[in-house]
Amino acid sequence: IRNKLFGEEHPETSVSHDAVGVAQHSLCTYTSALESKKRALGIRIILFSEKHPKTADSYHSVGVTQHSLGNYSAAFESHKRALDIRIKLFGEEHPETAVSHDAIGITQHSLCNYTSALESKKRALWIRIKLFGKEHPKTADSHYSVGFTQHSLSDYSNALESHKRALDIRIKSFVEEHPETADSYHAVGVTQHSLCNYT
Repeated sequence: IRNKLFGEEHPETSVSHDAVGVAQHSLCTYTSALESKKRALGIRIILFSEKHPKTADSYHSVGVTQHSLGNYSAAFESHKRALDIRIKLFGEEHPETAVSHDAIGITQHSLCNYTSALESKKRALWIRIKLFGKEHPKTADSHYSVGFTQHSLSDYSNALESHKRALDIRIKSFVEEHPETADSYHAVGVTQHSLCNYT
């Protein structure tokens, strides 16, 4: 309907393409999702240029789907473009900038570039602590993500500390019976096992 009313190169049409892509991603039809998200991105670049929040959002969204397709190099490039736009628009200390640093870290981890991944994830953590404080779910997410990469670097002691911090925050935020709390308990247990702390 929006395509007929507004034509292809219209903000509302780009919103529809993006929404379709998000739904397709949720259905695990990643190739179709990527096509829809790239259409939204193309429209936004034409309408808003590269230096616009919506364009950054589209680059991030495209990167998420590329990552799900296992195309980590392309995902890294998409997330890097989103980050560059967000830093120019919002600066370092902004929630969306933290999201981009974290997404880059996750992709670097998938590329087995663990040292760079840890740096990116710690950057996201630093921003979230500054913006949200130490007892916020987003801060817990970053501690958890940092711990995951520390574990891959065989830095089990620091990984355990990171996972325990995430667990403490999640217990306070969500109580014991919550999926994210369960994830943290599991991560703590896996890391303790790697430390040969079996009991």
